[in-house]
Amino acid sequence: MTIGERIRVRRKCLGLSLRDLAKKIDRSHTTVDKFEKGLLVPDSEVLIHLSEVLEIPLVALLRPSRHTREIPEAQISFRTKKITGKERIRIEAETKDWLERYLTIEELSGIRRRFEMPDGFPREVSSYDEVEMAADDLRKAWDLGDHPIDNLTSLLEDKGLKIGIIGGITRFDALCTCFGDDLVILMRVGLTYARQRFTLAHELGHCLLIAKDGMDHEKVMHRFAGAFLVPSTRALFELGSSRRHISIHELTLLKEKYGLSMSAWIYRASDLGILSADTHTRMRKEFSLLGFNRKEPGDEKAGDDPVSLESLVYRSLAEGIISISKAAELLNQNIGDFYSLNGEVSRDSTSLVCH
Repeated sequence: MTIGERIRVRRKCLGLSLRDLAKKIDRSHTTVDKFEKGLLVPDSEVLIHLSEVLEIPLVALLRPSRHTREIPEAQISFRTKKITGKERIRIEAETKDWLERYLTIEELSGIRRRFEMPDGFPREVSSYDEVEMAADDLRKAWDLGDHPIDNLTSLLEDKGLKIGIIGGITRFDALCTCFGDDLVILMRVGLTYARQRFTLAHELGHCLLIAKDGMDHEKVMHRFAGAFLVPSTRALFELGSSRRHISIHELTLLKEKYGLSMSAWIYRASDLGILSADTHTRMRKEFSLLGFNRKEPGDEKAGDDPVSLESLVYRSLAEGIISISKAAELLNQNIGDFYSLNGEVSRDSTSLVCH
């Protein structure tokens, strides 16, 4: 990206219009438009002001890009249809910014992790039984057995998926997209532990399954997420083959053990015929009266942070491949924040090579 393109991307990330940004830097909106189109180059004073307003380190604003391909809109899949056009533009801008930083540190470090499609995937499914089978087959391909997955974020990162977190958009849970041969999942900041896990498994379904025409794609991915996190063998082991009711306390324990929300457990039990349709409906009404449709017990637990991008940055810094200023730039931090977050680090102990 050029400086102008980076200004445009950051403006969209923050949800600012041309006129909004122009007002904040005391310039006309036509001037800002010329900056973004590369028809006019900001002077040093304006660049510093832009850096502050756009909440991006100056070195990051000036960073030359090695990756100029656009992410096709058609490849981005959202879990919600409530996204407005403006919000979608903002999310896509944040995606582009985050992914560029990730690809840059991979190139500088020489460490490239690619997702290897498991045998038998991507797979077309035409029934929910086939969705269950796909989830079981994926666990077999990855040698996971049928027990709870401890850290789903780390598992998927180890498999080569690029996973990140972006903020500021409350009506958005996650998206999945492809960039070349990379599979990318981005989630919004602040998801609870159980919601984040279900979201990751749902987006993984988008990466691996092709639902036949006539099937509700979101319901397919929901079923896959539940089956991947709690295989039918474990659901039957924990609940038995038939239940007239499941207590709140029991559901709380199961949520803690498997990282699947209480609500999702009820749906899982219904999907497998453990709960009748009437019992499922009755329990959903109970949940609503208790307020569990908004917040469940145990929702205080935060999700697991992705670490791959950050780990590559710190590894490259330790090996002298990048400078401290470059590390701060790639983590979207200014140099002062980087020092305060990481303690006292001697400038002499790291490479001062600029990339």
